[in-house]
Amino acid sequence: MTIKLYGFPMSPNARRALIALEETGESYEYVTVDLMSGGQKAPDYLALNPNGRVPTLVDGDLVLWESHAILEYLAAKHPEKRLGGGSPEELAHVSKYLFLNAAHLGPAMAGVFAHTIRLPEDKRIPTIAENGRAEATRILGLLERALTDKTALVGDRVTIADIAVGTNVALAPMLGFDLAAYPNVSRWLAELKKRPSFVKAFG
Repeated sequence: MTIKLYGFPMSPNARRALIALEETGESYEYVTVDLMSGGQKAPDYLALNPNGRVPTLVDGDLVLWESHAILEYLAAKHPEKRLGGGSPEELAHVSKYLFLNAAHLGPAMAGVFAHTIRLPEDKRIPTIAENGRAEATRILGLLERALTDKTALVGDRVTIADIAVGTNVALAPMLGFDLAAYPNVSRWLAELKKRPSFVKAFG
């Protein structure tokens, strides 16, 4: 049975699930959930994902939401790809970056986006944007140091850590961050964006 991935092309969360699927080589069907028209709140979609967000992955009897959980599942399903790490130590470091992304970088970027671009001006709260920008700047500095003399966040190859973090860092220029200030991050991101999986996700 073909996997179905429910997502929205502009969502970084859906993009990372799509990239992971592409990296595994799995066959899948992409089902667009139109966030602009409220498709995520439709009863048939909420029956799959009661959280009303994208992405959602359906693989046989498994219905899974939350993008980082989807990444971990796909990595575990395809151990030969070593997307989740090749040793207990690598697995721990991959998890570290997934948590960093989910708990810190993702919310920071989302706060900047919502309160500078997405929301109407009268709904924007400058403090949320400022705090998000400060937090994202801090994490970009952390990533800059982590990528010194390295081509990937964990080990010597792309893992779901790079996929998770990379999809958020790719949004940074649109949000006014100058990645030229982070040459290691810029180099790493440029290489990620050459991968067919990233090309497919970012169109």
